[in-house]
Amino acid sequence: MTRKKTDNHLEHLRHSAAHLLAAAVLELWPNTKNTIGPAIENGFYYDFDFGSVKISEDDLPKIEDKMQAILKTWKGFEGTVISAPQAKKLFAQNPYKFELVKELASQGETLRTYKSGKFIDLCRGGHSNNPKEELKHFKLLSVAGAYWRGSEKNTMLTRIYGTLFPTREELDQHLKALETAKARDHRKIGQELGLFTINSEEVGPGLVIWLPKGTIIKDELEKFGKETEKKEGYLRISTPHIAREKLFTTSGHLPYYAADMFPPMKSEEGDYYLKPMNCPHMYIAYKAQNHSYRELPIRYAEFGSVYRYEDSGTLMGLLRVRGMTQNDAHIFCTEDQAVEELVKVMKMHAYYYDLFDLHDYYIELALPDFVNKPDKYFKDLPAWKKATSILRKAAKSAQVEVTEKEGGAAFYGPKFDINFKSVTGREFGASTNQLDFGAGKRFNLTYTDKNGQGKIVPYIIHRAPLGSDERFIGFLIEQYGGAFPVWLAPVQAVVLPITDRNLKYAQNVAKKLLQEDIRVEVDERAETLQAKIRDASLSKVPYMLITGDREEEKKAVAVRLRTGENLGAVSQDEFLGRIKASVEAKTGL
Repeated sequence: MTRKKTDNHLEHLRHSAAHLLAAAVLELWPNTKNTIGPAIENGFYYDFDFGSVKISEDDLPKIEDKMQAILKTWKGFEGTVISAPQAKKLFAQNPYKFELVKELASQGETLRTYKSGKFIDLCRGGHSNNPKEELKHFKLLSVAGAYWRGSEKNTMLTRIYGTLFPTREELDQHLKALETAKARDHRKIGQELGLFTINSEEVGPGLVIWLPKGTIIKDELEKFGKETEKKEGYLRISTPHIAREKLFTTSGHLPYYAADMFPPMKSEEGDYYLKPMNCPHMYIAYKAQNHSYRELPIRYAEFGSVYRYEDSGTLMGLLRVRGMTQNDAHIFCTEDQAVEELVKVMKMHAYYYDLFDLHDYYIELALPDFVNKPDKYFKDLPAWKKATSILRKAAKSAQVEVTEKEGGAAFYGPKFDINFKSVTGREFGASTNQLDFGAGKRFNLTYTDKNGQGKIVPYIIHRAPLGSDERFIGFLIEQYGGAFPVWLAPVQAVVLPITDRNLKYAQNVAKKLLQEDIRVEVDERAETLQAKIRDASLSKVPYMLITGDREEEKKAVAVRLRTGENLGAVSQDEFLGRIKASVEAKTGL
């Protein structure tokens, strides 16, 4: 496990590079309106309103040249505190800056501008002290669309992304890594391998349709998750995709989470909503039966589908979608059981990550921010303190390092968030382990104690070690570059007859493998063997079984791996033993 690190100096350099980018764009296209330009992980961006001018990646070299020319004249950043009237006058011709000035002034914020050369920008600060020397090693990367302030109700702007490093060597290494990442992008590989389709005009953005091969991966992942949870004492349930308004009002989702939910569906019985989370339905499942203290902890699990109205500008392949299936479970437990159950969940997380060779992640203990977001959380400070203490004890018991972060808690309690960095450099939350102290009271979830008295379930653990199918499979596509371990590969072996006279034997080989639940295909095309090998390799099929006259005579197959390694001729039974062992062990080849 790795821990997230920050570098304020590098952040200041990249922020400065965003200013430099804006200065160059305004010199090249003087009628452009510049908006905001922050530093981000591994780089920076700036959003512009170019009006009727169309900018593409073909323009980036020209902008880079202008940036280098301007940089020679920059000696530093000169900061000035200005009044709201001065700022409004300065940015009167830029409606985006003018809007920011009005907003910041109404909040009592101090307004500052920073000047470098001829360029002046509204800014909070954090810049290079020696721009001529420190900003030399940059590269503009791409052009994209982005709504002003992230809302699709606003103007679509042009976002220019770039990166910067202190040295040429670091920049070159990063650019090389980006090329590798581009080749591993799950959207590209998913299309090439025919795994899924998304953003269909007819279906809508952010809604995934799994194609046959992608469905195999999804089904195998869910099957594995179910088998693992069964061994850990989880009971499977299944819940509907919608519910009446009352359920989500009681749960707190409508008061606290309405902005992320799809609009209601009208009916004679009142409004229905697509569920954004599985939790409320699971509470109703718990309430459907009486429970004794002897049963606790009760662990209900399902791969449940949920729907969230993400802004279209934030959608990204499988990593951020509007419809997803979650590896969800809720554990109903007493206070005495909470730490142990949380630790068990953390160990399950670690088991999965080790199996999939995922190690570049860090864990955040997400806490409430009552100062800046007082209306986001349940109002029960003693309960928050106790729940937070339980999570800290669990982290210590599980011997995991966590970073505490205010503002990321769920509205019903603190949580552990596990954040991954994929091989493409993107970082997303993949898994969660949450402690809910409010649902028991809200839904009157009870159990009978040893004295025969009814008690409220004090804690419910929400956990999703595999996150959602969509995001986790997106990670795995990039992790493996599409070359999945044998147990997950949509096609585990392909039989390649050398000539037409070997076709029947190839079909018999495939039939035997199918009878042993091996996913196998026969390439029956009238192509050369080399063409068949090439296509199977591009499809990332783990095993290629070549069948010619010699193999047919010996009832054997010549085994070739997708890595290009030839294992030579082996009997059908020997190969069957090898591939079944690989599937059973959930290893690579």
